[in-house]
Amino acid sequence: MKWQEVRQAYQNEWIVFEALKARSEDNKRIVEDLAVIDRYKDSMDALRRYTALHKENPGREYYFFHTSREELDIREKKWTGLRRI
Repeated sequence: MKWQEVRQAYQNEWIVFEALKARSEDNKRIVEDLAVIDRYKDSMDALRRYTALHKENPGREYYFFHTSREELDIREKKWTGLRRI
């Protein structure tokens, strides 16, 4: 699905989704195709679901946003420093 389709189908809800097709451009993540996993009225419920999904599958690209947002503004974070092994 495209974000505009999600906004129409799930108005005024928090959506947890996986990016199926995405690319990086100017330190932003551009999601071209996504799959809705769950929807919530409460942001904390969406955050908990997102966190659980990310913990189970850290290599997959999950996000959560409210459908009131016209565009997905996903900024990429650059990791600096050492990571624990």
